[in-house]
Amino acid sequence: MNQTLEHIAQSLTASKQPRKKLLSDNWHFNVFFFLLLAAAATLPFSTWIMLPIAGIQLVNWIWEWNWKEKWNTLRENASPLTIFVLLSMYLLVIYGFFLSYNKSRAMAAFDCYLWFLVAPLFLLTQKRRNLTNSRIHMIFMFFAISTVLHLCIIFFIAIRKYIQTGNDAFLYYQNFSVFRHPSYLAMYATFSFYVMLDYLNKTHKSLPLYSKIGLYIAMAVLLAGVFFLQSKAGILVFCILAVVWFVYLLFIRSTNIAAALSVVIVVTSIGIVLHETQILSVHRIKDSIEEVGKYTPEHLGSSSNQIRITVWKSTLEICKKNLPWGVGTGDATDELNVNAVKKNYTNLIGHHYNAHNQYLQTLLTTGIPGIIILLTYCLYPLVISIRKRNILYQSFVLILILNILVESMFEVRAGVDFLAMMNVLLFLRSK
Repeated sequence: MNQTLEHIAQSLTASKQPRKKLLSDNWHFNVFFFLLLAAAATLPFSTWIMLPIAGIQLVNWIWEWNWKEKWNTLRENASPLTIFVLLSMYLLVIYGFFLSYNKSRAMAAFDCYLWFLVAPLFLLTQKRRNLTNSRIHMIFMFFAISTVLHLCIIFFIAIRKYIQTGNDAFLYYQNFSVFRHPSYLAMYATFSFYVMLDYLNKTHKSLPLYSKIGLYIAMAVLLAGVFFLQSKAGILVFCILAVVWFVYLLFIRSTNIAAALSVVIVVTSIGIVLHETQILSVHRIKDSIEEVGKYTPEHLGSSSNQIRITVWKSTLEICKKNLPWGVGTGDATDELNVNAVKKNYTNLIGHHYNAHNQYLQTLLTTGIPGIIILLTYCLYPLVISIRKRNILYQSFVLILILNILVESMFEVRAGVDFLAMMNVLLFLRSK
């Protein structure tokens, strides 16, 4: 009898324990949080809503009118160095604007780089009792599920076109990725895959079977998406991260041997599929190696890889003439066009290419100060993620560092909006 009464008392006490709530008691934060979820859910499809979201967030942020509390929260959430690093890419836009002769084009960078400003400004001034790790994880999962939905839609479209025409070109690269450039969608899919893997790794003992099955199916869609998108950088980054996760699961979390072995199987399977099978009529990595081998100064070539080599060469030539300050954010394209004509780079003439490498793009536009800031922006989070042993943050930083080697991702909002927002969220989550 006494045991029964004690059990009832414990049940009543447990029922009074506070539960995790979707909503906060602060309605300003609720507006802010739902707008973040909207950003995460729509970003895989389009960036058009990111600008209105930033505007509404600004109105909501000012309306709250608690400046002293915001200042104190900012100091609690991040050190002055961290704040500077997270805001530094937007500061470069201001610096690059004053260097530019073409002010109208330089002004466009303020819009493109906007989330480098608003992500740190809005996120770092939120109380952690409101912006909890569980809510941050919900934002990541909204993004991941939206990416899976995006891939399912384009798989359906591609398969329907293939059945109608018999042309397998609809199953890969730009013909497959109808809403978004393949490089950016592959980057989203890679991040989403490792978000789900991180969640499985942390909850595999307590997660219901149906949830595990759903996650495995979603991860299979993401993995297939990376392959069919045929982004060379996307495939290589995914495989590099698979090796990183294998080391992490086997040697750091040594109890997860089964998960580590599954990662090895995935990596091996990807390698076999890419090099030995004929699922698609293209092998872009193999073709790229052959194209690069054929490149000579006399025969520049017209493939994407040969054009990329030429534009890198042209960018370095301009950089050497404009050190240490750079040419300005508004004049980079003009300088590349002029240099292409001057050096008779026939595969560049008549096109408006950027540097196709963010490191070179930043060196071109803002010189040595810019490249120092860019390297700091990339390496500082890597140091934090290693120190905190946060494997998901490490994965994100590697995605950032490796992808901007082959694309000027800060010149496109699809790159800026994703990288700026996730970087700050992962920093807060690591704390």
